[in-house]
Amino acid sequence: MDLEQLTTVNIKTDEVTEISQACNKLSSQNKKIEDLEALLKKEQEESRRLSEEVIPTLMQQAGVSSIKLEDGSAVTVSPYYYAKIPEDKKNDAFAWLRSNNHGDLIKNNVSVSFGKGEDSDAAKLKATLEKQGLVVDQKQDIHWQTLRGFVREQMEKNQNIPSEMFGLYVANRTKITNKK
Repeated sequence: MDLEQLTTVNIKTDEVTEISQACNKLSSQNKKIEDLEALLKKEQEESRRLSEEVIPTLMQQAGVSSIKLEDGSAVTVSPYYYAKIPEDKKNDAFAWLRSNNHGDLIKNNVSVSFGKGEDSDAAKLKATLEKQGLVVDQKQDIHWQTLRGFVREQMEKNQNIPSEMFGLYVANRTKITNKK
């Protein structure tokens, strides 16, 4: 686009007005979206508070873990476990898992990047690739569902898990199942 040429073009007043109106409408639309996103965030926080704090506390005070509502919906409160190993804690977390006989949870992936036309090299073993001077990328990780299941299992057995190392979040969560 030649900006100098565009600046010398004569634009009619009604075209400028139309462009201006469209820009104003876009600005207004973007503001509505921001407001709705803020409202959604507020409503999600209230939903989380009711689900994880208010209802579990009320049900615990009543001495029940599940109830049926008048409309036939079933309400249950059960523990929820969340874990995510922060990037800066991975080495410590993996060392802890290995030293506590849980090293089998760790996936150890080795991958190599090849350029165009090097398909035959991809079939060779890691040792062969290293001898050829190819860069090998090694990544260790635990799938999030595997980690969450492990945490749930350990918590239910009352085993100690370093919470900061594993980014643990444990709460009771309310589930409402509507009558069909």
